[in-house]
Amino acid sequence: MKQTTLNKAVSMTGTSLHEGHDVTLTLKPGAVDSGYVLVRTDRDGARVRVHPGNIQEVQRRTLLMENGVEVHTVEHVLAALYGLGIDNAVIELSAPEPPAGDGSSKAFVELAREAGVVELDAERAEFTPTETIEVGDDKVSIRIEPAADGLTVNYTLDYGVPFMPRTTVEFNVTPESFEQQIGPARTFCLEQEAKALQAMGFGKGANTQNTLVVSPDGPLENSLRYDDEYARHKLLDVIGDLAVTGLRLNAKVTAVKSGHSQNQQVAKALHAQYEATR
Repeated sequence: MKQTTLNKAVSMTGTSLHEGHDVTLTLKPGAVDSGYVLVRTDRDGARVRVHPGNIQEVQRRTLLMENGVEVHTVEHVLAALYGLGIDNAVIELSAPEPPAGDGSSKAFVELAREAGVVELDAERAEFTPTETIEVGDDKVSIRIEPAADGLTVNYTLDYGVPFMPRTTVEFNVTPESFEQQIGPARTFCLEQEAKALQAMGFGKGANTQNTLVVSPDGPLENSLRYDDEYARHKLLDVIGDLAVTGLRLNAKVTAVKSGHSQNQQVAKALHAQYEATR
C-alpha cells in the first residue's frame, strides 16, 4: 500500500481548549516519509516533530516539545489524521494549541476531507509489535500486542460514579469507522471536577459546547451522540497518543481506564521496539 498525504492546504480558526487562545490551524501536504510535523507560525515557523522523544509529562493532554518550542493538546488532530489513513502532513498553528472544535476530532476530519487524500510514490511501512507491551497495574492498564491486520482498540471506562457506568467499546480503526463511530466522540469531565480543573489552569477556552460536563442527569446544556460516547472518546485519545509513534500499526490495544500518561508510555516502548528492528 502506498503512503498518503493531503491534496491541498486547508485552514480553520477557533478557540483553544485549555489556553483559550484564538488560533488558526492549517493542514498542508507532507513529503514522503516526513510523517506528522507541527509548525508554530507564531514562533517564526519553528518545527516540532511528532515523535515519542518529544513527549513531555503533563496532565490531561498530550504535549510535544522540541528546542524549547511546545505544542499541546494535539491528540485529537493526530487521531483524525491516523484514523483517516493519512501518513504525512504538516500541521501549522498560530498558537501553542489547536482549536477545540466541538471537543472531538470531527472538525479535523472534515478539514482533511475538504483537502482530500492522495497517494505518494512510496510504499507505506507498517509495524507489527515484536512482543506484547503492557503498562499499569490491576486497576489502570494498557496492553498492545501483535495483530494480523491494522489497529484494533478496546477501551474500558470506569469512573466509579453511578451515572457513568462501566463501559467497554472496541473498534477496528479504519477511515470509515473513525469518521462515523470514533471521531465525533467528544471530550468530557465530571461536573464536580470542572471548577477544580479550571482553578488549576485547565479549560480556559472550555464551555458546555466543546466539553461534555457530566452531571448525574447527563451532560449540561448538551446531549450524547452515542450512549457510550465517553468511552469512545477515551478510545479516540488512545489512537491520538499512539499516532505520536509515527508508525502505521498492526496491533490490538486493550486499555482499562488508561489516560495520556499510560498511553504515552506504551507509545515510547513501541517506538523503541521499532528502532530495535531497523
